[in-house]
Amino acid sequence: MAARSSIPLHFLDDETKFGMYVHRLDEIDADEVKLMQAHRDNHCNFFFQESGTSHMMVDFREVSANGCAIFCILPGQVHMPLSLFNARGWFIAADLMSLGDQYRSVFEEFSINGEPISLNSEQAKKLSNCFDMLSDLSKQPDDTFFHQATLNAMLQVFLGMFAAIVLNYEQQFSASNSRTATITRQFKSLLVKNFKTMKSPSEYARVLNISPSYLNEVVKQHTGLAVSILIHQEIMMEARRLLYFTDLSVKQIAFSLGYDDHTYFSRLFRKVIQVSPGQFRSVYRK
Repeated sequence: MAARSSIPLHFLDDETKFGMYVHRLDEIDADEVKLMQAHRDNHCNFFFQESGTSHMMVDFREVSANGCAIFCILPGQVHMPLSLFNARGWFIAADLMSLGDQYRSVFEEFSINGEPISLNSEQAKKLSNCFDMLSDLSKQPDDTFFHQATLNAMLQVFLGMFAAIVLNYEQQFSASNSRTATITRQFKSLLVKNFKTMKSPSEYARVLNISPSYLNEVVKQHTGLAVSILIHQEIMMEARRLLYFTDLSVKQIAFSLGYDDHTYFSRLFRKVIQVSPGQFRSVYRK
């Protein structure tokens, strides 16, 4: 077996020229699920499950959806289906660049630690109608400006509906429109994009034009964790992905994550994950 030097990456351009891809999800054979390897994408994945039960792995945690529910996966998150039981619904892949900043922050926060959100019948009907229309439009051979503009407009309608459901759910548990919640979302968004090059709280505070102490206070209020801990957790999540899904050496992984000193990286990994990189790889690959 050839050494794995990277995690498989799927590109949206391989599936469509429209910047979005819509697919109907009906019952999938169990053997077909087993053939679906862990991978990541360069785009967002939005799932609308109408019925059934599904289990998937997203960055070392199992996510389960029962009945009518929605969920999304960010670019870069390693995922794969584990099992599907009479699961039916829809799937849409969309380029992150097509999302406005407000949409993007909502989806980024939801997909990092969120669980599938159950829908009521009214929400499900609206999403189903939206998917039907998007599917019909995407299958038409017309590639004129007006056809593309219509597709983009319908995609924005879908994203608005999806985001509204997520925000409504989150607002039941927190004051998510507050300035402090906004800062936390902005920090998390920056972190996902820059963790390989920005390692200190002061760097993120500088970009957000606030003091490091205020950033730490705000983020800790909303997450219960200090900024430095969240930075280390994000870095070590990518480290775990590479240790598990590739055959890169610890030194190569450390360098790819922005650490010239691989011994320091190994000490940091042990501090955060509680085992050494080598122990993690040997235990989790069994």
